[in-house]
Amino acid sequence: MFEKLKERYRTSGIIRRAIDTYPGGICFTASDGRPILANKKINEICYALTGHTVTNGEGMWEELQQKKLRPETASCEDLQEDCRTVVCRLADGTVWQFRRLTFPANGREIIQYEASEITELYEYRARLAQKNAQAALLHERQRELMKNIVQNNLDKELLAAKIRIHDDFGQLLLVTENMLADTDHTQDAQSEQELLASWRNVIDDMENAAEASSKSTADPRDELVKVAGMTGCKVIFSGTQPQERRALLLMYAAVREALTNAVRHGGADSLTVEMSETPDSYRIRITNNGTAPAGPVREGVGLGSLRRRLEQEGAALAYTYADGFAVLLQIPKEG
Repeated sequence: MFEKLKERYRTSGIIRRAIDTYPGGICFTASDGRPILANKKINEICYALTGHTVTNGEGMWEELQQKKLRPETASCEDLQEDCRTVVCRLADGTVWQFRRLTFPANGREIIQYEASEITELYEYRARLAQKNAQAALLHERQRELMKNIVQNNLDKELLAAKIRIHDDFGQLLLVTENMLADTDHTQDAQSEQELLASWRNVIDDMENAAEASSKSTADPRDELVKVAGMTGCKVIFSGTQPQERRALLLMYAAVREALTNAVRHGGADSLTVEMSETPDSYRIRITNNGTAPAGPVREGVGLGSLRRRLEQEGAALAYTYADGFAVLLQIPKEG
């Protein structure tokens, strides 16, 4: 009997030393919170946080709940997964994570409390959360820039047109001044007619530029309907149009160019615009009831300019000749 008690005492001492040498904190209590076994580390940590060692498991857990770090950063929210986990910071700056687990042993319920130092992990998560917040802010700024990039490109084209008109206007002023200074009337009537025609062209360009400037922020669909009405061509829309203004401007730029070519080269009086979308892009199919091109489309100034604008925005322009000629447009969604 004495030998059994001695062996049991020796085994319990070995278990005690093994638990005390454990680098983290560990404690076992009964279901009522009465401590069964607690190592030195968890007593040291609890003393630093609460001012006393582990005297009752349930009371210790309630005090740790009051001392836990607030989830002001994503790192706290991630580490404090549920009610069984608490993250606390000691006065020396180290961060400890406490976990509470319940398991049966010999027909009764045992509660285990475990403390692990996670200072490096916590600081890493805090830095990562900060960088993610900065990246999200930058991404949002990029999204705002992308919303305006189409309008900016339109403004650039309008500015280039105004510069060209200004140059033409200056040249015409010089030619007109020379002609007026020609008292000998060496200029013939044809030259005068050409000069007059040039003035009319410049005036028309100035009026068009002024009109384009006033319409740069207008509803592109209203503008398209007006253009179609002037050409005598009806435009039929099918599907749901894109909700993003950037995609809308690109789509209507393509529809305007397709409308011009369908009426001019194909004699069409009806244009159909089929709109659909995928999770990451908008798909546009433009067809007309006019005469289809005899061969592959040769892109002139209008289509070439449209293709360059679309490619700048990451969109794609293509043609198909199966089941009739059609213009295909794919515009990526924002983000």
